[in-house]
Amino acid sequence: MDKKNEPLKMTYMRALESYKKQDYKSAETFCYKILSIDAYHLDSILMLASIAGGNKDYDQAKELLIKAIEIQPKNTTAIHNLGTCYKEMKKFDEAKKYYEKVLQIDPKHTNANYNLGIIYYELKNLNKAKIYLKKTTEIQKNYGIAFFSLGNVHADSKEYNDAMSCYQKAIEINPRIVGAHNNLGLIYRTLNDLENAVKSYQRAIKLQPKHGGAYHNLALAYKELGKFDQSIESHQKAIEHEPENLAHYYYLSELKKEILNSNLKDKIEKSLSNKKITKKDSAFGNYLLAKYERKEKNYQKELKFLIEGHQNFFDSMKKKFDLGIKYCFDDVLQIEDGAKVEKTNADSYDEMKPIFIVGVPRCGSTLVEKIIASGSKLIPMGEETGIIENFVNKRILEKESLNLGSCLEIRKQLRVLYQDRGLVLKKNDNIFTDKSLNNFFYLKLIKEIYPNAKIINCKRNKLSSIVSIFQNNLIELAWTHNLNNILKYFDNYFKIIDNYDQEMPGTIYHLELEKLTKEPEKESKKLMKFCGLPWDKKCLEFYKRKDLISKTASNIQIREAIYKHTLEKYLPYKKLLSEYGKKYSWFN
Repeated sequence: MDKKNEPLKMTYMRALESYKKQDYKSAETFCYKILSIDAYHLDSILMLASIAGGNKDYDQAKELLIKAIEIQPKNTTAIHNLGTCYKEMKKFDEAKKYYEKVLQIDPKHTNANYNLGIIYYELKNLNKAKIYLKKTTEIQKNYGIAFFSLGNVHADSKEYNDAMSCYQKAIEINPRIVGAHNNLGLIYRTLNDLENAVKSYQRAIKLQPKHGGAYHNLALAYKELGKFDQSIESHQKAIEHEPENLAHYYYLSELKKEILNSNLKDKIEKSLSNKKITKKDSAFGNYLLAKYERKEKNYQKELKFLIEGHQNFFDSMKKKFDLGIKYCFDDVLQIEDGAKVEKTNADSYDEMKPIFIVGVPRCGSTLVEKIIASGSKLIPMGEETGIIENFVNKRILEKESLNLGSCLEIRKQLRVLYQDRGLVLKKNDNIFTDKSLNNFFYLKLIKEIYPNAKIINCKRNKLSSIVSIFQNNLIELAWTHNLNNILKYFDNYFKIIDNYDQEMPGTIYHLELEKLTKEPEKESKKLMKFCGLPWDKKCLEFYKRKDLISKTASNIQIREAIYKHTLEKYLPYKKLLSEYGKKYSWFN
């Protein structure tokens, strides 16, 4: 700057000093003073844009940034920040355009790569999100938040070991990233390492003592460990820190029914009358009111609240759930019909001897898995691994081909995936269970890949299953939040199983929950014989085991002896559901 510009330089330094002290009013005053003399002073324009963005005045920020780009068309700061304005306004296509412009000028621009990754993550394009976030971590190896975000992408892709590595790296770089500790706990919990899950949640809470979400997750982990007192205490802590979050009351009510008193009911009704209530809170409020009506045997009112609750929950997850509905009623059926597995001369049968337990939710599958696992051989359990489904989807949907590859190669890859879950153990003759219920969609493929696999189809009275599903919030299953979709799903399930029985007679073992609970010894002996496993009394003493876990709504029942399942308590719902079931011959 020459001498005539010295006053501008001094004024800008004062603006910068004020900005650093977060005295934005003074910074604005200095910047506008500069612009009254020099309307093209770029640094002042950028500072004013930054202040406007911080105040969420994105229209003002955009106007200033467009002016900055006109002054200096290749200014990556201005272009990047304009992209960020659009990102904050949820105008992702516009945001992408400007971030991509930055990368055309500077391919190693850290923040442009990071933000593109975040946008693709928001748009559920996990592959592209992964590319940009991975590139960010390669450019800046100590960028803790980038590793954390990449971990989230891997977690959503069900690449749990990669997610774990990213969260651990984020924590290594910055041990104070609360979300990394909490989400690492979620991964441990997914992999059934509940002790480490508890430790991760506790670390998150230590860093942020009022973290209601971490207390909630801790409560669920304790519940799965059978530590119900600690679970109740953690739920109560979650309520203490997030008293308006109705989900906490819902989950606590599953362990402590006495909280369903008149005071809580008043609180719920007051919350639901608030026009600003979120869809998710409205959902849990309605679920809770349904419990009150069930207690009073007002089944019609209960159903009304459940319908309202599920609709609100679906709406709160609409983008994700719309994809889930499309998948289970369209995509997966096409996959099963068209997927190809190549047989080669080099194919040899793998030593793995999986036992696949399939069915619909609330059909007794958890009980069946625990019986099989608790005999003298102590068979490793793979509750809801999703391994087959994820493998097929990645190979078919991502590559846009129905050719999965050779059996030999598939077995090798699946072995690694099951090993990562700790399921393939030589001491157990490589026998393990996989209780991913919707594996019934893939039974043809499973029998091609593992000709000696054991397949158990868990059955329960249809009405009992339907009502039980609707009475529980099976969070991740999109189709369970609508009665029409539930019955449609059941219809597909019956058709698929019947078709397999015709094509592969005798290969599926059909186990009826009602028979099992009526004559547990007789039916469990038949079950173990089918699995090629020895029966002993321990099979029926699974509730004595301290290491049993379950992430399903059955995690309390598995710690008790088998009790008889009856239809009587579900009969009042038959008439109420007849309108939904009348189009299906099997409903009556």
